[in-house]
Amino acid sequence: MPDRLDDDALDPTLKQVIINAIDEAIDRGASSVEAEHLLLAISAGRDVAGRTLAEFGLDHDGVDAALRGERERSLRAAGIEPVADERLAATRKSRPIWGTTVREALRRADFTAHRGRARAERERLAVADALVGVLRADLGTVPRALAYAGVDRAALITRLEEL
Repeated sequence: MPDRLDDDALDPTLKQVIINAIDEAIDRGASSVEAEHLLLAISAGRDVAGRTLAEFGLDHDGVDAALRGERERSLRAAGIEPVADERLAATRKSRPIWGTTVREALRRADFTAHRGRARAERERLAVADALVGVLRADLGTVPRALAYAGVDRAALITRLEEL
């Protein structure tokens, strides 16, 4: 579990999203859980964060397509022709480790932003807070993928902060 998450932030919904991010990483044969896996897990949810992403065209399939597009562009920029997803599948013998980008995303998340609200309301918004932490990254796979997909990250962050 990434450091800095206190028990108040780890409501059952956020815990499940983190577990789902681990599953996303495993399903993709990744050696580490990264911010993109957390974004995929959030986009698959039906909570306020998942619904807000969907409003911006980022349901799970939309996020997956944006990430796939980013990978293809990055490979081509390096002079490498992308390969089929089936060829990228790996067999894992252990759970993935916590990657730097997911740790940084969770550090950027302001889980105290709603401290004045009732516990149930804070818990309802914890996933949205984690999503804001993912979206605030200026460098990396997620910001590139969202830029290529034409997503206005600033508008999305503003929308989430208004919740």
